[in-house]
Amino acid sequence: MIIIKLFIEFLKIGAFSFGGGLGTLPYIYEMARKTEWITEDYINNILTVSQITPGPLACNIGSIVGFKTAGLIGAFIANLGFITPAICFMGVGYKVISKIKNNDNANKVIKIVRSAALAVVISSSLTLFKSAFLQANGMISIKSIILAILIFFLSKNKKINALCLMLFSAILAVMVKL
Repeated sequence: MIIIKLFIEFLKIGAFSFGGGLGTLPYIYEMARKTEWITEDYINNILTVSQITPGPLACNIGSIVGFKTAGLIGAFIANLGFITPAICFMGVGYKVISKIKNNDNANKVIKIVRSAALAVVISSSLTLFKSAFLQANGMISIKSIILAILIFFLSKNKKINALCLMLFSAILAVMVKL
């Protein structure tokens, strides 16, 4: 039964989330609240690890949640649920987009959907902001904000590899005791 639930939950995430990895987060947080397979803090930890591991965010989360709840088969089933809608959408989407690519009304709809996806990403980013910068006592962590600004600067201006930045931030966090 847990295998079927895993498949259905990740099928819904794959079918209804737009905007890339961050677009999946509201659905993943909702799944966590509903199923109690993982906590929001656990998701935040997975997000951190996912930044330094290859693959899409939801697949990484699916692998971890699936493995935690049902072992190796659970990891496989959660990922299968997540990618099934994408495979179906790509097959149908290719045919539809090739027919409507010059249609002004269709392009307006796509622009609106893109705006909605951006809103979901911003909402997810605010959730991550709270988990990254608020301490347990509700106070803002100035050290964490300074580190984030430094990493942002290095990422945008120096074009340093994300893995190197994550490792650098982990080492710095240990040294400064963030």
